[in-house]
Amino acid sequence: MTATITVLLNGYSLRTEQGNPAFCSVHLVETKAGHLLFDCGHAGRRRWLLEALAARGLEPADIGTVVLSHGHWDHVQNADLFPDARILLHADELDNLADPPATDLGTPRWARRILDDLDVRATGDGDEPLPGVKVLDLPGHTPGSIGLAVSIDTGTAVLSADAVPTLDVLLSRTAPGRPYDGARAEASIERVAQLADRIYPGHDAPFRLGADGVPQYLEPPEPLVFEGRSRVTSRIAS
Repeated sequence: MTATITVLLNGYSLRTEQGNPAFCSVHLVETKAGHLLFDCGHAGRRRWLLEALAARGLEPADIGTVVLSHGHWDHVQNADLFPDARILLHADELDNLADPPATDLGTPRWARRILDDLDVRATGDGDEPLPGVKVLDLPGHTPGSIGLAVSIDTGTAVLSADAVPTLDVLLSRTAPGRPYDGARAEASIERVAQLADRIYPGHDAPFRLGADGVPQYLEPPEPLVFEGRSRVTSRIAS
């Protein structure tokens, strides 16, 4: 059974001198068997997420499964919008959420409480939340980071979240930031590269891998528009 993938919210890789805006990608996977959401973004994007669903003729009650790639705040905060869905995380990620180390600044101790009163279940490599959709263990960024391998008309699409957050990370084969385990994170990047025909990353636009191995965006990435009275100076990260 093939599936369709829709980018509901675009992902962006941004840093500022005052913190990380942390706009993760939110993807909708649809098959004849149901609707699945991969990550759900943070509360600052709540209205935009609901509007994106409505544009597809959907409301939160139509989402049967929410797969959370990992427990970082920017990926999980809107989970409470889906009280009727089963919420899937890797068992190692659930353990980490229960007692995150002080060095994990992306997983505050209140993150686990976001999932209180929801139907939270452990998942892991090879599980099929929908026919044609398989869970991939992609540890390293966090202990229980996961992605999804989705059978689509053109081959295999991998929803990689922060295991491969951007096209540049795939090209460099180097894990960015401060992963829990750099060696495992880089092995996860390689796993995605070997498996995927298309990659839907956590903080970038989707791209395909050509026969020559050179990635190309499926469509030009949409720019992010800044509004407000504060002065914003932008520079391209090296």
